[in-house]
Amino acid sequence: MYVCRICQYQVPDREFSELGDGWVCPQCGVGRDQFEHSTDSSSPEQPFMLMFRAITESLWKVLGNGSQGVTREMGFVLAEIIDPEDPVKSTAEYFLSHGFAASIECSEGEKHVMDVKNCRFYGFCRSLEDDGVTVSTCPYANTAAAALETSTGYRYRIRRFPGEYGHIIELSGVSKK
Repeated sequence: MYVCRICQYQVPDREFSELGDGWVCPQCGVGRDQFEHSTDSSSPEQPFMLMFRAITESLWKVLGNGSQGVTREMGFVLAEIIDPEDPVKSTAEYFLSHGFAASIECSEGEKHVMDVKNCRFYGFCRSLEDDGVTVSTCPYANTAAAALETSTGYRYRIRRFPGEYGHIIELSGVSKK
């Protein structure tokens, strides 16, 4: 069995050897070089992702759009370890260093933008969205917004757009807290 390092997608040995050089993971978009051979077909991440999905769906069913307030607070927990001098870049570096995405490009201007590529949660988020659940649990968006709010004193609006096996996250300051 070959397992994707980013999203844990699995491909049987025989099928993996038949894949062409241009093949990419259907779940997160990384190439064959990001797959590792494994003899264990069960992923320790599967129960974690199932729990994460259950929490996200439950919040959505009970609170609807109000679930965004709950998950936004999760960002403040993570933001405590982010460098307040450069909160967006520091957020990106944290998640990249822990293997949550293949790359995160950051840009600043009137809005802060994070282009998250080959996201570990891409397939998960897409399946939730296909089921009609608005995804509000994005760790990148919530952490960056919370870190910005903590360091600048402004509230930030989060907008997400489809990206390349990930999302483009736009954070714009709205008002002083």
